[in-house]
Amino acid sequence: MHSQLRVALAAPIRPEHVDLLQQLEPRITVAHEAAALPPMRFPADFSGEPSFRRTPEAADWWRAQLRGADALYGIPDVDPALLAAVVRENDGLRWVHTMAAGGGGQVRAADLTTEELERVRFTTSAGVHGTALAEFALLGLFAGAKRLPRLLQDQAAHRWPDRWVMAPIAGSTVLVLGLGGIGAEVARAAAALGVDVIGASRSGRPVDGVAEVVTVDELETVLPRVDAVVSTLPGTAATEGLIDAGFFDALQPGATFVNVGRGTVVDEDALLEALRSGRVGFAALDVVAVEPLAADSPLWDLPQVLISPHTAALTVTEEERIVRLFAQNARRLLDGEPLRNVVDTVEFY
Repeated sequence: MHSQLRVALAAPIRPEHVDLLQQLEPRITVAHEAAALPPMRFPADFSGEPSFRRTPEAADWWRAQLRGADALYGIPDVDPALLAAVVRENDGLRWVHTMAAGGGGQVRAADLTTEELERVRFTTSAGVHGTALAEFALLGLFAGAKRLPRLLQDQAAHRWPDRWVMAPIAGSTVLVLGLGGIGAEVARAAAALGVDVIGASRSGRPVDGVAEVVTVDELETVLPRVDAVVSTLPGTAATEGLIDAGFFDALQPGATFVNVGRGTVVDEDALLEALRSGRVGFAALDVVAVEPLAADSPLWDLPQVLISPHTAALTVTEEERIVRLFAQNARRLLDGEPLRNVVDTVEFY
């Protein structure tokens, strides 16, 4: 049990959210100096204006706050090297919250020692983005089932063809890869539309809205009978390239593929071949292996691909949700309770 938690703001935050943070957990003390943080360009812009430079005075003040804090709201300047420096300069640092749901990758990039990873707890904003990403996943599922590319092509050509059959969403079978906060929300939303949801996770534990759960090792037993796949998998050593040529070859022809997890999970050469062969009839990608997507990537020009620039999670309410999550975890830390969304410092997710 502790009476106060000194929080250093390491990421941009709106003044009203500083006030909300302290209202939600009065035992938090926050020193806020606007000149120390880059201005936001849009809601939940936790990197801030790229051209921003601190004055020497603001930089000294900010680093002093980081060195004296019990907890950090964000990774300083979204810079893993700076995070490592702060952890080593601040022996009293107990907790760092990352803005991204996949913030474990930033923690891994900091290359901290085992002792440092044990001393400081790291959490992510997993779950905050679940509803928005589930909505994008549904957009992809509907676009694939209703053959949006064909509709757009006919419209562009001013062509009224003979009527043709559209696939239903209700009664279809969708495989959700990963049943964490995002995957569980995708499953809930899809099941509410009458979709038969199969889920895949490492544990194989039951999840609400999921009719059948398999482990990742059992995927080959279900791939031939799904109409669509939604990947919400994090980017880890264990998931890198998991969705490969063998995965796509096992799908029934014309299946829809949606990725709202991490692009490194997909072998993009295999995805391109599956799209060109028709094994995958439509793909909606909010993420790709290397971002931004290279201008010469063939994915841009395939009409059966929808590209979103890793922006499906961004909503006007994202920042407030993260503040509320941070305040809840601050209360847990102060009261000696387990934190939510703790980073696995082996797999870093």
